[in-house]
Amino acid sequence: MIVSGTGRRSLNACQVSPSKNEIVLDPNLNASEIEVCRRKTNTPSQPSSPAPQPSGLKRATHWSEDVEECYRFQTAGYRDIKEYCHVQGVSDNDVKRWPHNGYIKVLLSRKGGYIYFDKARECQDKDLHKCKLFNYNAENGSQ
Repeated sequence: MIVSGTGRRSLNACQVSPSKNEIVLDPNLNASEIEVCRRKTNTPSQPSSPAPQPSGLKRATHWSEDVEECYRFQTAGYRDIKEYCHVQGVSDNDVKRWPHNGYIKVLLSRKGGYIYFDKARECQDKDLHKCKLFNYNAENGSQ
């Protein structure tokens, strides 16, 4: 796993106004830097519905591809793919994956920056107990 920064300018170029809950931007920012600021401050570019809430969770006891996927999202600071797609404003198909096995290749971290994952398994047996598998009931959305 490799973590890298996302921009040349600091987060001081964009801040969230506490009274209006909106981004205060440096006028010299270009469009891609504005989007980076929105992601770093967790401010959506357009209004969105509330994130789907899980109805339950269980801990992983054995490795599987589902556990590996949840481990990678949780390493990046997200609950699962539903929360990642909601926060980042992307669809399931926009998540970059390795072509030969379908494992996640790169994610935008909640803390800022990108996290790059290897082609091989990253969730070791010693880390299985850290991985949470969330369930969603029918009224919160399907799995």
